[in-house]
Parts: sequence; structure tokens; C-alpha cells
Amino acid sequence: MWRRITGISIRYKLLGMVLAAILLLGLAVTFQTQAELARDLRQSLEERGVALARDLSEDATDLILTQNIFGLNQEIRATLETNPDVRYVFILNPQGQVVAHSFPNRLPPDLLTANLLPPNQPWQAQILNSEEGLITDVVAPIFDGKLGVVRLGLSHNRLEAMVNEAARRLLFITLGALLVGGVTVLLLTRVLTRPIFDLVTAARAVGQGNLTLRPPVRMSDEVGELTAAFNTMTEDLVRSRDNLLRQNRQLTALNSVAQAISGGHSLEEVLDAALESVLPALGCSAGWVLLNYGDPPAPQIMAECGISNSFLKREAAPETEPCRCIKILQAKEDWQQPILRAECPRLQRAQAQNDPEARFDRHLSVPMVSHGRPLGILNLALTAGQSFSPEQVELAGAIGRQVGVAVDAELHRRRLVDELARREALRGQLLERVLAAQEEERRRIARELHDQYAQALTALSMGIEATERALREDQAPLKSQLDVVKELASHSLDRTYELIFDLRPTTLDDLGLAPAIRWYAENRLEPLGVSVHLETEGLRRRLSPQIETACYRVVQEALLNVAKHARNARVNIRLAVQNKHLCGEVADNGPGFDLASMQQFEVNGRGMGLLGMQERLALLGGQLHIDTAPGRGTRVSLEIPLENQENGVTN
Repeated sequence: MWRRITGISIRYKLLGMVLAAILLLGLAVTFQTQAELARDLRQSLEERGVALARDLSEDATDLILTQNIFGLNQEIRATLETNPDVRYVFILNPQGQVVAHSFPNRLPPDLLTANLLPPNQPWQAQILNSEEGLITDVVAPIFDGKLGVVRLGLSHNRLEAMVNEAARRLLFITLGALLVGGVTVLLLTRVLTRPIFDLVTAARAVGQGNLTLRPPVRMSDEVGELTAAFNTMTEDLVRSRDNLLRQNRQLTALNSVAQAISGGHSLEEVLDAALESVLPALGCSAGWVLLNYGDPPAPQIMAECGISNSFLKREAAPETEPCRCIKILQAKEDWQQPILRAECPRLQRAQAQNDPEARFDRHLSVPMVSHGRPLGILNLALTAGQSFSPEQVELAGAIGRQVGVAVDAELHRRRLVDELARREALRGQLLERVLAAQEEERRRIARELHDQYAQALTALSMGIEATERALREDQAPLKSQLDVVKELASHSLDRTYELIFDLRPTTLDDLGLAPAIRWYAENRLEPLGVSVHLETEGLRRRLSPQIETACYRVVQEALLNVAKHARNARVNIRLAVQNKHLCGEVADNGPGFDLASMQQFEVNGRGMGLLGMQERLALLGGQLHIDTAPGRGTRVSLEIPLENQENGVTN
């Protein structure tokens, strides 16, 4: 539907717009006039009702005082006869009872409660909606309300009829204006749209490739200016067609360079691909890329194409005199635009040595620019008699900027990778020191617990036993209390030793990894009903303390999870040295867990045990694998390389 509407001829669109404007204006005037006329007539009707009500209240004062009900009815009848808009009149006494009214039968009860006069008000008017239409109900007090009120209602029917008649007349006038305006606009649009149709014909011809058609300028108005501008545009199109073809060739070359650069995975690949795509695009057979590279950065040839090895070897020698390209990289000369160099020390040395590069007598130095600074120089060698057009020079500058951005991105990526590796190494060192400090603190706390609290509890137990032996047989109650205290001291001593071995088991330092794990499993899991089986292979000698500690802590964390969540289960522990690697495995048939949710580490410590296991192994170049799912148990596997140990054991 929208396409059909917009496809209508402009003549009929103009006709429709004019007719729509006339129609909208006519309707607006009609509705505005109708609204203002209705408002004025209603106000006039209300003022007339107030005047009638107040006159009637003044006349009714004496009649009510003299109890002349017949006179009241006469006044009401006279008011109805002289005012055709008045539909009813009635008088109420101060108690709200009807004294006289104009209704043929009885007064409607709903009318009595409508439009009640507030105290100390001279009158009040209110519009009521009745079966006959709208009625303006006016109430006025009689003798300041002491003798009652008079109410009368004025119908809006005659008022609405007058308003509707005025609206009909305005609508007829609008229709006449539409007819006259439509005929006038239809005639004028034929004259006004003829230049537009000429423009349409010429535009279609241009769209088909015919740039010779020129529409005549028939008027000097905006349409005439548009026609003249169209003719100028057509002439500009003729001149720009060759420029567009030239730019298309440039874009094709830039696109080929961009595709070649995007396939490179390293700086050398990016430069080689860029050089190989630039040379055929600019009609050159040889070239090289000079780049500030290394630590410290120094200008060097990073990529070449069509250049002999003797040329590269001679120019890379430290005693070789630098060319002017070095000065460009060091920002000692202008580098914003490509420069055609007729005297190049490199090419002059090649001619003196009769190198294959002797056929080149000059080169185009194209700066590779990124963020307003030169990163390198792209040199394109030219043979004798070969020239570069301004178009080629401009294309070479665009390619240089494109390659410069790619080179800058690759250099930035390398810097980020190096910085990340440095920070990762620092983080590893820091974490290693933290873990070492943690183990040392565990040893210190365990030693203090043993030297102070464990010995004190032992002395306390011995003192209690000595006290029991010194008691007489008649002191049985006191002996019973000492038994309770001795049992409590013994239990505290056992818990202290458990805490000491949890912090740093002496078994790990004295006997090694396998005995320490066996002791921990037997003392922590078997009391909980967990069946433990330990299998070792290849652990003939002690491993390094770092590896033993890391492996013990990982297995300890796995067994701790079994103690928490897999009671009355079965656990298989396996430790083996294979292919210069320490391999460990802790498998249980417990309830398992959702590994993905546990890997979402939280501030409250959830998942931190898994993270600690991974970090400990990562410091030693090891790996951690967890295979679990709800309802099918858990298997924790670890692998630590033993590169610095013979057959996985210390000498």
C-alpha cells in the first residue's frame, strides 16, 4: 500500500496536498467556530437562567409571605410562556418540600437532590443530562434562603440546533473551496511539473549510462536551479568516471595487501606478505623493508624480495655506512610522504660490486607510519627509465600506512606477550614464596604446639595420675572427678597431635611422601568408615621437598573432600613414577559434585581448594585433572615432571 501511495504522480500528490490542506483548514475552522459558538451560547444561556431565577425569587418573596400559592403558579406559568428555553420551574421551602412546580404530574425525586445550593451563595448553575438532552439547572435563594429556593431548568436543544446549523454552513463553504482549489491546482501542476518530468527522463538516461542528455532549464525558480545543478552533476560524473576507475584500482591493491597481511602470524610473515603483494601492485620487481627492531632497537632489514644474498650480507655488516633511510627512522628528516631517492648509498654500493641490484638506480622510500610516528621504511627499487606516477606514489603512501598499522599492532602484541610472560613469572615467584612461607609457618606453629601445648598437656596428664595414686581409698568421689579431668586432658592431647600433623606431618619430613599419605588416610578416613587402599610404584627414594610437599597437599585436599562429602565410601590412592613424571590419583565412589559450579570461585572460599591445588602444581610445571559428576564419584589425577631428578628420585 505504501509503494502504491508513493508511486502516484507528483501532479496528483500536489493536488492531494493542497486539497488536504484546504480540507484540514476548513475542518479546523468549522470545529473551532462550533466550539466557541457553543461555549458562548451556553454562557449566555446560563446568564439568562440566573437572571430569570433571581427575578422569580424576588417576585416569589411576597407571594410566599402571603401564602399566595395561586400567584406562585401564575408566576411559574408566565415564566414558561415567555421563555421557550425554560423546561421546568419549581419552588422549595427551607425544609426542601415542594411549594409549587411546573410539571404536569409530580416532580421527579432525582431532581430534588441535584444542584443543591451551598450556604451564603447568591446562585448556582449546573448542567444536567436528562432524557431530553442537556439542561442548565439554576438555583437561587428566596429572601436569602429563609423562605426557600427557586430552581429552573433551561434546555440546550435550541442552542445545539443553532451550533449545528452554523457548522453545516461552514462545511458547505469548505466543500466549495475544495472544488475550486482542486481545479486550480490541477491546472497549475501541469505547468510546474513539466521540468520535473524532464529531470526524470534525464536521470533515467544517466542511470542507463547515457551522460550526454541535458534537460532544458525552463524556469529560474528552485526547479530551474535543480535542473542546472543536475546538468553540472552530469558533467562532473563524466569527469569523475576515470577517477573512480583509478580509485577502484587503488582499492583493489589495498585490499590485496590487507588480505596478505591478515594471513601473517608473526612480524616476519606480515612483512614478507606485505612486500610480496606491494611489488606487483606498483609494478616493481625488488624491494626491502627497514625496521627499527631488536633490544635495543636498531634499524635492520627485516624483509626482502628480489634482493641477492650478497647485497643483504654487505648491508647488514656493522661497518657499512648507513643510508638516509636510517635518518628517517631516527626522525632526523621528514617522513610523512613517500620520497623518490635518486642517490641511494646501498644501490651505489651494489653498482660498484656488480651485484644483480646494479640494474636499479633509485628507489621509492615509503614510510610505514602508525599513530604519527615512523616504524619502518618500505623501499621499492626502480630500474633505469622506470617512473612512478602521482597516482602510484599516493597508492604507495596508503599501503605504507596500512602496513605500518599492521606492524604496530604486531609489535604491540609482542610487547603485551612479553609483559604478560614477565608478570606471570613474577606471579609464579611470588606464589612460590607465599607457599614456602606458608609451609614454614605451618612448621613453626606445629613446633610451638608440640613444644608448649602438647608437652604441657602431657605433664598435666602425668600430674593427674600422680595425684590419683596419692589419694586414699575413702576419697573415691575426688578420684572419679580426676578421671574425668584426665580423660579430657588425654582427648585434648590427641586433638593437639592431630592438629600438629595436619599443619606439618613429621612423617613427611622423616619418612617421605607415601608413608605420610598412608598415615593421614588411616587416621582421618578410616575412623569415618572410609576404606582406603594405597598403591605405590617407582618411589624407591625420596623426591625433592618441593615436589613431596605439593603432592602431599593436593592429596590431602582431595582426602579432606572425601572426609566431608563421601563418608562410608571406598578410596583408592595411587602414586607412581613414570617417564620422569610423578603421577598421582585419588579415586572414590562417593556422591561426586558439579565441577563447573565448583570452578566458579567465590569470595566466601567456595572453590578455593581446587584453585590452590592447581596453583601448587602449576608452579612445578604439573597438571591437575578432575573427573567427577553428581552420583558417580570423583577422580583427582595429578602429574608433576621430574626433569631435574634421575629416574624420578634424588641422588
